[in-house]
Amino acid sequence: MELDQTRWRKRRIALLAVCLCLFGLFFIPQVRFLFFGLPEDRLDGRVISTATNANRNQESAGRDRVERALLDAGLSPQPLLGDIGIEGHLTRLDEGTVTAVQLLDYAEGLRSLALRTLQTGRQIPSAFWDVENEAMLADGWDPYRVVAALSSPDGLPYLDALGAAYTRFHAFKSRDSDASDTALDTALDLFMPVSTLIDTVPRDHRLETSEYIRNDEQAKLYFWQQIVVGSSRQNPVTHIPIFDHGFIRRFHVGTIWQYDIGLSQPNSNIWGVSGFAPRFVGPAENNNQVEHMSISMTVQGILREPLLVLDAFEEFERIAGKANPTEAQADEALNQAVREHFVRSFEQDLPASIESLRRALKAR
Repeated sequence: MELDQTRWRKRRIALLAVCLCLFGLFFIPQVRFLFFGLPEDRLDGRVISTATNANRNQESAGRDRVERALLDAGLSPQPLLGDIGIEGHLTRLDEGTVTAVQLLDYAEGLRSLALRTLQTGRQIPSAFWDVENEAMLADGWDPYRVVAALSSPDGLPYLDALGAAYTRFHAFKSRDSDASDTALDTALDLFMPVSTLIDTVPRDHRLETSEYIRNDEQAKLYFWQQIVVGSSRQNPVTHIPIFDHGFIRRFHVGTIWQYDIGLSQPNSNIWGVSGFAPRFVGPAENNNQVEHMSISMTVQGILREPLLVLDAFEEFERIAGKANPTEAQADEALNQAVREHFVRSFEQDLPASIESLRRALKAR
């Protein structure tokens, strides 16, 4: 009889644990985010028209004219880093999947983007826009719609923000070896063009939103994270991203830099860790602290995940052999600094919180 009661108690405890897990999954957003990710709404590209009046009488334009127009717009004859390239567009023209008018409009739009971004300081290479992937297609976008949207009046605030951000980033990458500019300063400085964008564009016209992004300060943080690195953190057990920028994730300064230099590089190599105090970096191989900082700020500031969850992720990676104890310790120290100097106050005073975090993380 006593054995049966013990078994029954264990079953009740197990059933209670299952019920608590189910309750958490359905009623506690922070638990749902860990397993299913942040729900996001992105602007559907299918509402964007690629038709203009400028080239409506050029349906019979020859292949040679289209090729010259694309070349003049800054595209390369052959793909560079996964872009379509002139040859790819001409193949589509031959197959009838695009028309000469569409490609002439596309070339005109690319020239417009190049000139606009050049006005902000550093021109964004046309090949950067010339990419089509599954994430774009899933949201109804393709390069033609992206270029048409950004070259329209409604798209200019976003284009200006990306152009200003890349100008600041390019200045950092082009600095002399003894310059005082750092990765930490550059990353945090990118809040400035982002803030201008969010203050200008109404919520329902933004490329991505979420019901859990509650105010403009959180919107600025989310777009800043996307424009800095665009990457996310995966649940180490389920391997599902905790948040996902969708097709917009590639629209960050590191991707533009790769097209500017014609070389593929990971975010850690692009950014480095200059400016961070050694205790927030740890061993030399832990060179992705800009990315780590941006993800920690987003996960704690928007998803409201407790510090314990992030530290548990670090310990999981350490136990799994993906990080050594010194690396995990540095990452946990960075998470703590983000909590103390940014998350607690950024919704009340974003500029002051940015500067507080900068001072806390900066190498003396």
